[in-house]
Amino acid sequence: MKSKKGFTLIELLVVIAIIAILAAILFPVFAQAREKARAISCVSNEKQMGLGLMMYLQDNDDTYPMLQYYNPNPFDWEQAIYPYVKNGAPKNNGLGGIWKCPSWPGVDVEAEYGINWELSRDGAGTSESGEGGFTIETTNQSAVGTPANTAMVMEHGTAAYGSASNPNWGSAVSAYFDPTETNWTNCGINRTTGAGNDTHNELLYDKDCALTDTSANCGTGWAASPGDMQRYRHTGVSNTLFCDGHVKADHRGGVNWFPEVYIQGVYEQLVGPGQAGPDPCPGDPH
Repeated sequence: MKSKKGFTLIELLVVIAIIAILAAILFPVFAQAREKARAISCVSNEKQMGLGLMMYLQDNDDTYPMLQYYNPNPFDWEQAIYPYVKNGAPKNNGLGGIWKCPSWPGVDVEAEYGINWELSRDGAGTSESGEGGFTIETTNQSAVGTPANTAMVMEHGTAAYGSASNPNWGSAVSAYFDPTETNWTNCGINRTTGAGNDTHNELLYDKDCALTDTSANCGTGWAASPGDMQRYRHTGVSNTLFCDGHVKADHRGGVNWFPEVYIQGVYEQLVGPGQAGPDPCPGDPH
C-alpha cells in the first residue's frame, strides 16, 4: 500500500512565514508606487491649470484673475480660467476633474488647490472690501520679477470647519495659499537680499484636520491653517505650479518663502492699509 505524501506542518509554517515576509516588504512598495502615480496625476492637473492661467493672462492684459468677487454671486479664479480648460465643474471654486487632487482625503470639495494670494486678490463684495481704504487691485504679470522661481498654485490641506457646538462656522479650505511672512518664517528674512534664516513655519500646518478638530494649528478663521497652507501629501512631496507654467515636486520643506513665495512690492501692497492687514514684520527692509 502506497503512503500518501503531503506537506508537514513545519513546511507549511515556513511557506506562510515566507509569504508574510514578502508581503511586508512588497506592500509598502506598492503603496509608494500608487502614491507616485497619484502625484504624477497631480502634476498633470497643475500643468493644465498653468496653461489655463497663461491663456487667461494673454487675453486679459497680462493681469491675473481675481481671487473672488460677487457679481452678484461668488465668482472665483477657477471659474475665470475654466473656459480655457473645460475640465471638471466650475462651481464657485473648481470641483472635480483637474481640480481634484487624487490623494485628497475624503470626498471632493471646492478649492483643493490654492493660488498665490499676492497674484489673485479679493474683489468687490468680499468681507475684505468692507474695510477702510480697500481698493480693487489686479496683479500684472510684469510685477513678478522671477516667474520661474515664484509659486503660483500649491496643494493645501484641510482645516477644521468649526466646532461640535458650531459646526457651520469657519472655512475648511481656501481658494488661495497664504503668503504672509510669519506663516513661513520668524521675520528673519531680509526682503532685499534674501539673507536670513527661513524657519519653515509652514510645516506646522502640513496636515489634514478633521471636521471639528480643535488641536493646535487646526483652527479656522482668517489666520493660517492647513486649509490655506502648503501640504506635502504625496509621501512627503508637494507639487507647485510656478508663474512660468512649470510644475516642480518638492520634498517636505523644499519651498522657501524667499524668493519662491514672496513677491517684492506686490506683497507690501497685499499687507498694506485696507488690504489683508498690517505688515506682520514691519522691520524687514523692503
